[in-house]
Amino acid sequence: MVFLNYPMITLNTTFYIHPSLETEFVSWVREFYIPSATESGLCNPSMSIILANVGEDVIGFALQFDAQELSVAEKWHDGKGGCVRADFISRHGQKALFFSTYLEKLPIESDGTQSF
Repeated sequence: MVFLNYPMITLNTTFYIHPSLETEFVSWVREFYIPSATESGLCNPSMSIILANVGEDVIGFALQFDAQELSVAEKWHDGKGGCVRADFISRHGQKALFFSTYLEKLPIESDGTQSF
């Protein structure tokens, strides 16, 4: 199996927000966060709500983008993405926080085994 131009890096950013911010947060993600990332070379955006109960008055969201290379994800995350996140976080204090993780995708072979 050959993966030419296969996005091998996923940037996952988890946000925890107060429920009073949910509508504003989702709008901000759609209007600012996703466009900023995709204009910078990230692709395949997805947003999920976290089903695990992390505490009262907390909603968790996971946002993911793919990149061809780690450097592309890091450049956006630490640059323009950092500015976009800081704007939202600074307006809401401790009602919103985030953490990010870089993941490397591993191809799954047709027989169900992982190729390392």
